[in-house]
Amino acid sequence: MPYWIMKSGVPILDVARAYGLAALLSYSDADQSTSPVINDAGSAFVIDFPRGKPTRDYLSQDDAWQALFYLPSDLDPRNPAWSSLFVTDLRALAERKRKQVQEHLEQQFDELLGTARDRGLSVQFEGESLSGGLEPSAFKGSKSATRAHYAEDQTKVDTDNWALACLGGALAGRYVWQHRAVFVVYPVPEKVHFFNWRDIKQKTYAERLNYLSVQNAVAHYSVVLAEAMRKMAVSRLDFSDRFSNLAYFSLFKTGNQWKPSSAGLLNIQPLLDMALGQPHEAAKVFQVWDYLFRRGSVRGCEDLAEAITELIMSPSLENLERHNRVLIRYIAGKGVRAMNQYTEESVKEVMQIVDNSV
Repeated sequence: MPYWIMKSGVPILDVARAYGLAALLSYSDADQSTSPVINDAGSAFVIDFPRGKPTRDYLSQDDAWQALFYLPSDLDPRNPAWSSLFVTDLRALAERKRKQVQEHLEQQFDELLGTARDRGLSVQFEGESLSGGLEPSAFKGSKSATRAHYAEDQTKVDTDNWALACLGGALAGRYVWQHRAVFVVYPVPEKVHFFNWRDIKQKTYAERLNYLSVQNAVAHYSVVLAEAMRKMAVSRLDFSDRFSNLAYFSLFKTGNQWKPSSAGLLNIQPLLDMALGQPHEAAKVFQVWDYLFRRGSVRGCEDLAEAITELIMSPSLENLERHNRVLIRYIAGKGVRAMNQYTEESVKEVMQIVDNSV
């Protein structure tokens, strides 16, 4: 049975809604053996659930569903990141919103799924205010009244889509906290089984370093994600999952206010093509790149991180040349073990990525 999330034109909101609906279907399935599949169909995300039997009664009594809303901390990547999602809200308001999400999804379960199945869920831009941790374009100015009693309106969406987006944002958003900043990354599904995604999340969301920028953070995560999918593809005969992009943005704090900063999309198709098409060579490339990110996170070695970030974010001959110069200088002067250097075959794969992007 297909369920439809009609795209609104706000990318991260749409991705979060798709993850939220897939989660709602999964946790309400009494059989618990069928994985919803999130498919990007262009103008919509289609969540395919052919043999699932979602029911409101099972959902409201399911301990795993209840635990999603009462886990004490989002520091563990297996837990929903509610406090990070509601970063721009006061704590008391964030608690009320979390409870409201659960209550609304349970109370409107049949109507919500019926709409998604029959005509698709379309966003109405009125109703509930979006949080800054969910979509950076949704907020500006102060999110609560200041001492001067000043506040600005946020972008609003109808309650059905707001609740789904909050659930999906807490589950799928990867929030990396740095000094007075938070970097947010969402893997955009092309075709992803929800059960596989939960496994991927557990394997990859805990990987984080001290990053120079949100671009540095998202470039490193693209390597971690591609390597995790390479390993899954090698070990599973029927693995066909794909992500298309990584949607990202950053928030930074000035005084008591959070403000949006850089945002964008990173195309990870070249990395996944290599990971799934040339898994042996890809393993070496990803090993070298992960080393460069890790060493580049140490003070005094930032040029390593900057060079590999630029190469991944924007593959070009100029960025490849700069990356090679920096790496060769470290090999010659500061020492890089052979295990962290390219082989002839892995160099060819890196050059192929650049050639295909030119």
